[in-house]
Amino acid sequence: MTAAAHGVDGMANALRRYVVARAHGRTYPEYSRYDPSIACWVASDDAEAVGRCDGKRFRQVRRPGLPWCRWLGTDTALAEDHALQAFFELHASEPHDWNRLLKEVSRDRRRVLRDWQRRGREILARLRMQAAIGSDTQMTSGLAEEFRMPGKGLRSLRG
Repeated sequence: MTAAAHGVDGMANALRRYVVARAHGRTYPEYSRYDPSIACWVASDDAEAVGRCDGKRFRQVRRPGLPWCRWLGTDTALAEDHALQAFFELHASEPHDWNRLLKEVSRDRRRVLRDWQRRGREILARLRMQAAIGSDTQMTSGLAEEFRMPGKGLRSLRG
């Protein structure tokens, strides 16, 4: 296996973990505590660890000044991938959208990684093209379109 293939596999696995965390609403813990009954470190929260991060029983996983992903912790490869983030911004605007993306990434994560990065690059290229010609580069939503014209929409003051 080449280094490039290993990098793609690592990125595909990180994508799966990212989508699973987003679909279930689980953020990465910033603190951990040692549980002697099972002899390992388990997730903890800042309220439990306040004042007790001595490295023996509690430790802070997140280090100040280092990059941090809310969903993957210190693995920031997906957070730094602008194409994937553009794809997520457009295709996962609602919390239930992550369940649909989870089904896709569970089937074939390598193919999905390629497809989503390609679609994200297309989104960014369209935005750059619109910015170059000077048009409005806002991503529209269904609700914004409904209220764009005065006198239209659900609670319009005009008859």
